[in-house]
Order: sequence, then structure tokens, then C-alpha cells
Amino acid sequence: MNDRELDRLLARANPFGDDSVRHLPTDRAESELLEEILTTTEPATRPRPSRRRRFAIGAAAAVAVAAAVAVVGAVLPKDSPVAPFVAPQPAYAAELRAIAEANERILIDDPAWKISQVTELTKDSGDLEFANGDKTFDLTWYPTKEYKSRFDGWAHDAVSRTEVQVLGQTGTLFRHAPPAANTPRKYPPTPIPKENFKIVFMLPSKGATYVQFDADLGSEEAYREILGKLKKVDVNTWLGAMPESVVKPENVRASVDGMLADITVPKGFNKAPLYKETVIGRYQLGARVTAAASCAWLDQWSAATKSGDKAKAAEAVKAMQGSKSWKILHEMQAEGWLHEHIWHLADEIAGKVKPESKTGKPAYDYQEGLSCNRFR
Repeated sequence: MNDRELDRLLARANPFGDDSVRHLPTDRAESELLEEILTTTEPATRPRPSRRRRFAIGAAAAVAVAAAVAVVGAVLPKDSPVAPFVAPQPAYAAELRAIAEANERILIDDPAWKISQVTELTKDSGDLEFANGDKTFDLTWYPTKEYKSRFDGWAHDAVSRTEVQVLGQTGTLFRHAPPAANTPRKYPPTPIPKENFKIVFMLPSKGATYVQFDADLGSEEAYREILGKLKKVDVNTWLGAMPESVVKPENVRASVDGMLADITVPKGFNKAPLYKETVIGRYQLGARVTAAASCAWLDQWSAATKSGDKAKAAEAVKAMQGSKSWKILHEMQAEGWLHEHIWHLADEIAGKVKPESKTGKPAYDYQEGLSCNRFR
């Protein structure tokens, strides 16, 4: 067992997380333990265990302590001074807790605002969308190393900027000009960049990450009102606020297999990149799965057309036409436009629509549009 495996074992043995354990009231326990040590008769001398054995004993003891805490939480009376700290709490996977503990856990202190969407969450990046009716508010965290370049980018494009106190820190609020009227729609649909019409607020980096907030709430006053309602919470509160659509690390494989159930894939299709254990929104996982399948078929079609293998090309065309019945793409329709893009590529290689590329070649830039390199 190496150090990393031991850490994972201990994390799973402790269902309460570092936050709760760190705040346990241990003063009385320490005093009693010291008294016991001072009054205990010295035992007979024993051979000193080997280093390897000492390591094993230490690991076992640590796991036993975590288990003991769980037992105590189950039997302590509610009025016990330590009950609030060791009371049973929701059990979250160690990977999920690690992400929560590595980041600033921020929610909006207003029951009307709930987390509606979640992108892939990691220790150094992630995005949460809060929604209240048709209004949305995005909270994103990025690696600290990106702070300066992003700050300079927002500052360059902003109409003005102001320093604002939020969560005990001084951040910067950037205002941006509205978009030009009658912006033409292109295919694939190109959303107007957020920076053109949203107010963006950045908090300075703290540790390995920094936090950014952006929204279009109609006015700066409404935006500042939400900033004033932001609050930091503990791990369990933050994880408990996640929507049911979030796919947890331990459920990724089953979710991927479920999405692929009605999707035909080429022989030798590599599922491994899709099984990456992570915290991810169902839409984002569906996008990953359908893009991977589409990339595989378009790769086959591209290679077959170059080599003159009509059978392989026809197989790919048929499979891509079948994408119009993929259940996960239909499920995703309400939240995005990826289905349109995939179906348009399918029709391009089938000769049903004119290619969008200036080259006139079907599916010319599919690798970039679907980020196919992620799956290779």
C-alpha cells in the first residue's frame, strides 16, 4: 500500500470530512487521555516493531479512529456537547469531498436561487449555474495561474471597472457594452460572447484557484444584490445543494454505458476516456459521449473516402444518420444545440445539405468542432 492508497482508504473511512473533524471539541478528551497515561503502570518491555509493521499499525489505527468516530456519532445523545460534530452526515465519495474541500464553497443565500447546471468539476476548475426562473447567475473557478491573463482581458474590453467588497475580499466588477443590434445567426449557432453583455466580477486568487461571477440580470443594481447574498458554506451543505442531474464519480461508468445503449459505435471504439471518474453534469457527460461516438464515425468516413473504401464510408453515413434517434441527444435538446451540430454533420456526409465550410468539403472541421482530440 502506497501513501496515495492510504489517503484514499482513510478518506473513505471518515464520512465526516476534514472540516468536521478539525472542529471537534477535544480539550476534555485530551485531558482524560493524559491522566490515563500518567496513571498507567509501565508494561513489560517488548521488542520494537519493524518500520514496516509500525506503518501497518499506524494505518490500522487511523482507520479504527475514523470508525470509532462513526460509532460514537450513532450512540451519543442529542444534547451531548460533541453530538453536532459527530452526528451522522450524508456519505459522499472521497473524490467528491476532495473537490469540495479544495475550493471555496459558495452559494446564494436565497432559497429562490438554486444550482441548475454543473459542468465538469475538478480541484482547480468548474462552473455552477444558479437559476431563479429565467434569470441565471454563473459561478466559475479557474486555476490561479490564469488569473492575470483573464483579469487583463476583462479590463481591456470593459467600459469601466469598480472595486467591490464581497465575502470579505476586495474584487473587481467589470461592465461591458451591450451587443450590436441584429447580430446575424450563423450555423452552427454562435452564442453572443458573454463578455459583450454581462457584468463580470472577479475575486482575487486564493490558494490554487480564483472565483469569477457573471450574469445578465438587467441592471447593475440587481447584480450587486446577488453579490451581497453570496455566502460560504461547509462541505456537506455545498454538496447537498447540487442538483440531481449531477453525475458523481462512482456513477460515471454506469451513466456512460446507459447513454451508449442505443448508440452504434465502430469496432474498436475506445470507451476509456469516457469512463474518467469526475463530477460532471448529465448534459456535459452526454455531450462527451455523443461527441466521442460522432468523432469515431467521422474519422472512419474521412479515412474511407480518402482510400476509396465505399463500404466503410457507407457504414459511417448510416451510423451518423442514426444519431437522429439517439435518446441522449433528444434529452439534451432543451439545454443546448449540440444535437443540431451532430445532425448537420450527419447530413453533410450523406449529401443532404450543403457543407458549411468555405472549402465546400463535407464535415471539413468536425475534429475542431467536436474537440475530437479529447478521445484519442
